[in-house]
Amino acid sequence: MTKAEFEDLLKRAGKIARDRDFFLIGSQSLRGVSPVVPRDFPKTIEADLYPRRHPQAWSLLRAELGNQSKFFKQHGYYLDCVDPGLATLPDGWTERLIPFRTPRTGGVTAWCLDPDDLFASKLAAWREKDRQFLRAMLRRKFARPGIVRRRIGELPVSSSHRLELTQLLAELAAELRLQNKPLR
Repeated sequence: MTKAEFEDLLKRAGKIARDRDFFLIGSQSLRGVSPVVPRDFPKTIEADLYPRRHPQAWSLLRAELGNQSKFFKQHGYYLDCVDPGLATLPDGWTERLIPFRTPRTGGVTAWCLDPDDLFASKLAAWREKDRQFLRAMLRRKFARPGIVRRRIGELPVSSSHRLELTQLLAELAAELRLQNKPLR
């Protein structure tokens, strides 16, 4: 999804939900720190948005802008109305949200996850598409391993799962170091 497509989707969502603020919890959250997502990131055609003040509008948003909608069939991208409660997010994530709003969003703001919170959340999900995204985040220095380690400690998961996530982070960082080593 391009920046212009995301701006259009956000503006439309605002009109439909009659809400000017949305949580943006998926990979599109990088728009809060980088309006243009680098080309080496996995491509996505959805934005995980959730109305911040009018959550009751989610079914209308899904019908109008979701993956089964006429909008999706016409434009090739869609809104996935995802409740932030479904994601595994570190304590305090709402205090670190980053606003994304441009003249093209019609005054509607996407409140994006802090990149280190996004990394910790995707690490907890650990799907194949998440692993590719995490590697790209480390490669492009969008995530800071030291801070991510602290955020793992703030995730609402068991201590054994935190240990597993910390190990996965270490493995990803080691993999990146190996890729960046010059050949002899």
